[in-house]
Amino acid sequence: MRNLQVIHHAIFALLVVLTFGTCERPKEKAIGYDHVITVVCDERNWAACEPILAQTLGKVYQTPPTETLYTFQRISPNDLNTNILNKNLMILTRLEEKSGVTPQVRSMLPDSTLSNMRKNPKGYYQQGDAYATGQALIVVVGKTLADLRNRLEINQDQIFNFIEQKMYERNTAFIYRSGEQFELAEKYYDQYGFYLRMMHDYVEIENRPKDKIVWLGRDFPYRWLTVSWAAPSDSTLEYQLNELLTDTFGKKLRDVRLNRDYLTSESIWFKQFSTYKYYGLWESKSEVKGGPFIAYGFYEPVKDRIYLVSGIVHAPEKAKMPYIRQMETIIRTFDTEIFEAD
Repeated sequence: MRNLQVIHHAIFALLVVLTFGTCERPKEKAIGYDHVITVVCDERNWAACEPILAQTLGKVYQTPPTETLYTFQRISPNDLNTNILNKNLMILTRLEEKSGVTPQVRSMLPDSTLSNMRKNPKGYYQQGDAYATGQALIVVVGKTLADLRNRLEINQDQIFNFIEQKMYERNTAFIYRSGEQFELAEKYYDQYGFYLRMMHDYVEIENRPKDKIVWLGRDFPYRWLTVSWAAPSDSTLEYQLNELLTDTFGKKLRDVRLNRDYLTSESIWFKQFSTYKYYGLWESKSEVKGGPFIAYGFYEPVKDRIYLVSGIVHAPEKAKMPYIRQMETIIRTFDTEIFEAD
């Protein structure tokens, strides 16, 4: 098996060449909070578009208490220049406007792009690293207010996925900025055939082959990462994952149980896996404590296993969603084929 550290050093060297091998000056890093979306528009556009944005980007989660996936910071078009480096920057405007942000949009985007948006009733513009590295820029331009709303509604899933992808990229750089544990990752690949990028400060709590679970964690605040698996059966994937979820939270993790009142799931496509993404709350059986968890469940054909990869957070009196998002970023490094020999 290839050595993980050698591979990552080679990738880093390639990125250095690609970044500094040109005459362009490196861009500054995007600034602000990962969960804040700066929306540049006037009050009328905001009143019309805010309910649409709240449907996807403003989802509410029990953590507890409640937290939203993203929050919105609406600013006046006059404040665009002072917020141009923000991580998530969205501009909503109408071509008919003679004031406000439209003149700035005309100067930002090529005429061909604006022309295409006029012709395509579903058209909008997005660009990564537009004014700063790690930035997600979205521009939605409508001919009328109704057209602006319609374009935003039609493209809300694509916009959500784009902002999420840039968030994962920034989180990945942040999480592994102090290094990672290559030897631990190699250990699990050799023992079980799966790979996870391990943060530098996670420790192995339990490794139980007979129970088919690996449990890692760190503190301040407490975060646990688990990988559990089972042999597939003839039942539906949804049923098998529900069984594995119940088995993991209650048996494999002996002092933990699910609070099913707040359990939600959705189907997503994660890498090559058709995946169920779970979100909910866990509780301790012996203590008065609990918190949120996130989990990805899927069938992996190479090893012929049903996997559940979970991130668990216990952070009293703290905002928990940023930690859940970090856990999800680690979960998304899971793979079984990345280090197979050529």
